[in-house]
Amino acid sequence: MRTLCVLSALVLCLTGCNQGLENRGFQARVIQATSPDDVFLTAQIILRREFGPLNIESDARRLVTQPVEYQTSSDSGTARDFYGGRSTMRRVAHLAVAKRGDGAIARLRIEIERKDTARQEVFQPERSRISDAPSQTPIERDAATTTRQNTVWTFVKRDRRLERALLVELQEQFAPEPEEVGAARPADDRPAETP
Repeated sequence: MRTLCVLSALVLCLTGCNQGLENRGFQARVIQATSPDDVFLTAQIILRREFGPLNIESDARRLVTQPVEYQTSSDSGTARDFYGGRSTMRRVAHLAVAKRGDGAIARLRIEIERKDTARQEVFQPERSRISDAPSQTPIERDAATTTRQNTVWTFVKRDRRLERALLVELQEQFAPEPEEVGAARPADDRPAETP
């Protein structure tokens, strides 16, 4: 029984504990007294700076960034994190802007995914026969598809910290300028009274 529990825990670590349990919510910010179109245009500038090329749906005020890949030896959600093994990860941002009262609401979700193509192949059952003939045709072995189509990405988590930072930056673009405290008032034109 104890061995079964250890093996179950090991399989969960290797296959990703949170697979299929993604939290697909958005963080949102209400931006008062501004046009949703203006918010959408400013959001494009901010996300283009952070992520590069964007897929833009102007009519729906939605955009999705191109995936930005990076290497990490932590926060991959796998057993590699324990020994500092490298994992290929990527971030993808989804943004939507809508009208809300006299202003707009911006919703942002940034997903972090892990490249799991090699891990997926390890866990696929071997479909071989006991003969010299191959057990699969080239199409069954993914020869008819591109490497990009065959790449497996597994959702790991959302980057809530970056979501919050970008939404605050977006909101600040439309915030009214604060008045200076203790600013000098215009001089009074009347002469000072003498006692």
